[in-house]
Amino acid sequence: TKLENLETKHVVLVNGGSFGAWCWYKTATLLKETGYQADAINLTSSGAHSFDSNNITTLSEYVKPLTDCLDKLPDGNKVILVCHDIGGVFVYYAMELHRSKVSKAVFIVAAMLKNGQSVLDMFTMQIGSNDLCQHSQKFLYANSKNHPQTTIDFDKSLLEDGMLNQ
Repeated sequence: TKLENLETKHVVLVNGGSFGAWCWYKTATLLKETGYQADAINLTSSGAHSFDSNNITTLSEYVKPLTDCLDKLPDGNKVILVCHDIGGVFVYYAMELHRSKVSKAVFIVAAMLKNGQSVLDMFTMQIGSNDLCQHSQKFLYANSKNHPQTTIDFDKSLLEDGMLNQ
């Protein structure tokens, strides 16, 4: 698509799990060099965001930096949302809240939930597999052990070779 034919030239990049805005630095640079406005968001407790993930109890808390970004857009302005990994869930959530502010969404190898499924359901379904990501997961319970887990933390030393090796 030619740049001048797009409804908007503003791209918002959304990280996946265990990542932050830093993972988009090359993409954001290339987009800016081509005439786009590119903003990479650190979701709550991700990347440079200093909030402790042990205190996140809802999806809306985790996605708040993205929904705040969309809230601040002037009426009539739209963005193209781009996500990867579990970021697909967060973009879908933000689109439901701000339909009029999203021109397009691009899902790059991104997760989507079934109706009624939670983000954490996707991870717990595969427990017991031989997958390195599964073995590195630590479930956290901000609302107490009597309630569903609220966050997944990863043992970064186990992920270096399998996920962050390139």
